[in-house]
Amino acid sequence: MRIAKDIYLVGDGAIRLSNPIDCHVYLIDGGDKKVLIDSGVGIEPELIIDNIRNDGFNPSDIDYLIVTHCHADHAGGCSQLRRELSCKSLAPELEAKFIEDGTDEDLGLPSTKLAGIYPKDYVYPHSEIDRKLGDGERIDADKYELTAIHVPGHSYGSTVFLMKGEGYNAAFTNDIVFLGGTIGLGNWIGSSLEDYRNNIGKLANLSVEGLFPGHFLWTLKAGQEHLDKAINGLKLPYPPPNFQQVHPSC
Repeated sequence: MRIAKDIYLVGDGAIRLSNPIDCHVYLIDGGDKKVLIDSGVGIEPELIIDNIRNDGFNPSDIDYLIVTHCHADHAGGCSQLRRELSCKSLAPELEAKFIEDGTDEDLGLPSTKLAGIYPKDYVYPHSEIDRKLGDGERIDADKYELTAIHVPGHSYGSTVFLMKGEGYNAAFTNDIVFLGGTIGLGNWIGSSLEDYRNNIGKLANLSVEGLFPGHFLWTLKAGQEHLDKAINGLKLPYPPPNFQQVHPSC
């Protein structure tokens, strides 16, 4: 489903585009190179592959699968999509070890299973990561360049991917910042308000137009306003609203 120039939504649980637990899974059409952002939970990954095909792309033409962080709804599908699509998997270096070999506790599964977010019998499919990305590292996507910006807070090394090219700046913010400047602070190992405060300033002055988070709505214009709201909110005496306060059913 095309949502912006060269950006497609090929997975999402909320609108049942794919498995109900999936985060937003984005496809970037860079021309000679195609990139997926996140992989869903790993249940029914064939639905994501079908959506890639239905949007007019050959699944075998996907070059990179970028996983933004280790949590299951974003990374659980990495292993199978990497195998089925014969693409390279990329992840932040602070998250890769957990995607490859993290314990349930490392991955935040006990509390999220208790909350009913994942089935109690869900088993995380660990995946090899082909390229581990440092803070500021760049990925060539032909017409576009993606830059990894490590913003720990939601998890150990949650990373925003800034896309530049064709006169347009977009940010794929996964669960770090959502529309309205809400944040993804959680009660699990790896989530830290202090880390949020120390790192959120990296998202200032990026001139972001499109803001594409891991859940809920996205915007095609004035995305920097939402980043700035989160940045300013984390300077105040109380944290900015958490996504659960705005979307209590999620």
